[in-house]
Order: sequence, then C-alpha cells, then structure tokens
Amino acid sequence: MAGYTGVSIGKVCERYVMLPIQAITHQKSKRVDLNGRWFVRLVSTTLQPDLSPDGRAPPAPAAEDQGANPLVEFSDPVELEGMLGPDDELRRLELEHLSAKFGAKAHASTLDLAIQGSHLGFMDGGSWATQTLGTRSSKEIRVNLQMLRAGPRRTLHFKPSEVAAAIVTCGGLCPGLNSVIRELVMMLFAYGVRKVYGIRGGFKGAVKPSTWVTLTPDNVRDIKDRGGSVLVADRGNPPDADVAAALRARGVRQYFVIGGDGTHRGAYAQYQAMAEESWECSVVGIPKTIDNDIALLDRTFGFDTACSEALKAINTAYVEATCNANCIGLVKLMGRHCGYLAMMATLSARYVDICLLPEMDVSLEKVLEHCAYLVQTQGYAVVVVAEGCGDTLIQGSGETDAGGNKKLGDAGVWLKDQILAHFKTIKLPLTIKYVDPTYMVRAIPANANDSIYCSMLAQAAVHAAMAGYTGVTVAKVSETFVYLPIGTITNTPNRKVDVTGHWFERMLAATLQPNLGAAGGAPAQP
Repeated sequence: MAGYTGVSIGKVCERYVMLPIQAITHQKSKRVDLNGRWFVRLVSTTLQPDLSPDGRAPPAPAAEDQGANPLVEFSDPVELEGMLGPDDELRRLELEHLSAKFGAKAHASTLDLAIQGSHLGFMDGGSWATQTLGTRSSKEIRVNLQMLRAGPRRTLHFKPSEVAAAIVTCGGLCPGLNSVIRELVMMLFAYGVRKVYGIRGGFKGAVKPSTWVTLTPDNVRDIKDRGGSVLVADRGNPPDADVAAALRARGVRQYFVIGGDGTHRGAYAQYQAMAEESWECSVVGIPKTIDNDIALLDRTFGFDTACSEALKAINTAYVEATCNANCIGLVKLMGRHCGYLAMMATLSARYVDICLLPEMDVSLEKVLEHCAYLVQTQGYAVVVVAEGCGDTLIQGSGETDAGGNKKLGDAGVWLKDQILAHFKTIKLPLTIKYVDPTYMVRAIPANANDSIYCSMLAQAAVHAAMAGYTGVTVAKVSETFVYLPIGTITNTPNRKVDVTGHWFERMLAATLQPNLGAAGGAPAQP
C-alpha cells in the first residue's frame, strides 16, 4: 500500500524489516558454520569427539566468503552519527567479578578436554555486544547499551575439581525449568565439577538440610521431558544471612538461581551476605517469568511454549462458540500486570473477537455492548482476558502472597458473570463456555524452541560462574546471548504492552475490536 516494490519482508535482530529482493537472491544460502558458536553449542550438548578424518584440519571459511560483501552494491553508506541523536548515549554494563574482592586467579580451561569436536571460540573481557541501533521519529533521548557476550573463557577463576555448585528454582512454575536444571548439571560436569546440589523448595529449602539433593548427569538426563521443576519451586525468602550460611556450610562456590525479578533481588542480597562473610561464591541468575515482562530481554524462556498451549485453549473456545447457538467462548490467560501472553496468543489464533489486557483502559459497558453486537450479527464471539484485569476491571483485595505479589480478583469468572447478567437484562439468549488453562500453560515441558533456548542460557550461566563473574544474570538481547548485572533485572520497571506500539496495533488488526476505552479516558501507558 505504501508503494514499495522489489522488496522482501524479514525479521532481523528481533525487528521486522523490508529488504531489497537482492538481499535474498545475491546471498549464498545459510549453512552451519563449523567454526561458529552454534556448532560449539551443539557439540557442548552432545559432547561428541572430533569426527573428522584423522589428520584433516577443520574446514576454513571458503575463499569467496572472505571477499567483499555481495550486498554492498545494493546498499548505501550511513554515518553512524546519523543513527544516534545528539543527546543519545552509548553505555557499557560492567559486571562484578570475584577477583575484585578475592584476588585474580587464572586456571586453564578444562572444557576442551570434554568438548573436542569443535573449536570452542573462547571469549575474553573485550567481547562486547551493542544493542541494535535504529532510527526513530520521537526526540526522546535514548540510551544504547553494550553488554558482555556470553560464552566460555580461556582462563577460569575456579579449579573445577574443587567446586561445589547449587541450583535452586523459585517462584511459580514455567515451561523449561527442568531443561535449565538438566543443562546446568551437564555443563558443570563437562567442566569437571563433580559435586552439584539441587535445593528443593526455593530459597526456603536452602536452610533445611533435608531438602538438599545430589544431582548427576544420570539422574537429570530425562527430566527435560517433564513439566514443572524436579526441585519443587516455592515463594518466600528466609533471612539472607541464613541462606548464605547454609551455602557456606555446604562449601558452595557457584550458586545458580532460576526465577523472576523478586528471585533475583533475593539472589543478589544473598551474594552480598556471603561477601560480607568473605565467602567466595559466584552467584548467577537465569531469568524466568511466563509473563515475558522482564525489560531489555528479547523474551524469557517458557514463553514460546506457554503461547502454544494458550492457543489450544483459544481453539477450544472457538470450537465451542461456533458449534453452539448464541455462544461466547471466554478464555482467561496468565499475565498479572503484563498482557504479552494474551496478546501473542490472540495474534496466533487470528479469530479472537475481543482481547482485554491489564494495560488497556477498558469500559465494561462497551465490552458488554460489543459482545451483544457480535452474538447478534455473527452468532458467537471469542473473548480473551488477561488475569491482570482482575486488578483493573475489578478491585482486588490488596492482599499479597508469600512472594510479595498482589492477590488479584478472578477476572475471568467476574467477566463471565457480567456478560451473562447483561444478556439477561437485554433479553438475549446466551451460553458461555469458560476456559481457564492457567495450570496447563504453566506445567507442560518446554517445546523444541524453548528447549534450545533453556539449554543455551544454562550453558552460558555455567561459563559465567567458571570465569568468576558474580551478581550477574544471563539473557538474550538483540539475538545475542549476553551477561547483565542483576540490577538490570531488579531495578528496571517490568515491561508492559505498549498500547501505542506496533504489537498492540497488530492485535487490534487481528481482532478488529472497536475502541473499548472509557469515555474520556486516556490509554494506559507502558
């Protein structure tokens, strides 16, 4: 419609872009780079030996690949200054390292003893990645970040044979927890660590000797095919000093914490408690939330699986709505303060008529009127509501759970009752088929995409701990695996759906729902 021609559509560095067709036709087809990081990750998973014929050197890049980029003739040079505003900044996220307090150590990496089927492609302290740059129409000052790339280091801070490691999962369940646990154990053993503990029951389990279990490759090998967490997640934080003392009593030198922003706050406080006692322990987080609401990250593990399962619930509601007279299929999906799961599942389904997110300004009257219009005109409707609307459409109790999260009203049941009452008032027949897949979405194993993602995050976490980084978390930003200070998780407001942004616009284009905002009300801000 805009008149562009001779173009192709693609997704590059997490952004949908238009490319000249020559960008496709003049590039060689992508192949696995046997000297690249993804092949290293493959061999790190299989631990297969070098399978090339004896005496044959690993393949070098083809000569034609070392020449000029074939896309140069189809592109124009751009000054870097033009990509940044006059007041924009480029900042580097420096990481904490145990050497600052306990002195530098340099042990030769043992990883190449276990991984012999590929060049390891060691990183160093200068392996920085910069966020993808892009022009914008607003004049708002933007800060672009440089982050240390994740991966193995040539020298280690710890001697693996002397390391004891511990793994804990906190908060609610999420697809992929067992995949992360499994790969942490596998990579620790690949380095040569032989003492790995699992802490059952979250942080509260750390202070109970009976909840510590020993993890080995044999007893975690198949857990990726199971939902939930074999370590039994839980909420609540005992005193940080007590957790630190329990870790020290077990001789734990590497502590891997899987959880959301609240869990990361606890992990960092426990790291500080250990530092105050001069206990040398690397603390590494792996971000987890099914809501995908952690800012800066491309996405959190388990979200892709959750969307796939949520889609099944919407499909069920659609079948019921379209195969029963005067019927509404109503689905409540997870999303306490962020509607990403509901929005993305709606985009995936393509036949949702109304999607309500906690970020939206919603008039109940308009929602009810549109439900009546849909049933009168097409005979059915499919409605998706995020659980966070239990704190916007209705007033919650104000109580909190053990993790400090506000207890929400049940938006699904409440909305069902409101719709039924409205149809009764206007004397229209209606049945509602209500689907709440909350525990189905949370409790399933990771799908193929998330399983890969979980494994890469876990491998990166072990590399960080072995190198001596601490107070860090692992993430994927602009399609690159990086290390971030835990503060980027705990001190940054959670991401919310931008109701003035492209993704919300795409959702509206899919549902074709009208403006459901209260008269005179402003849209909720991200």
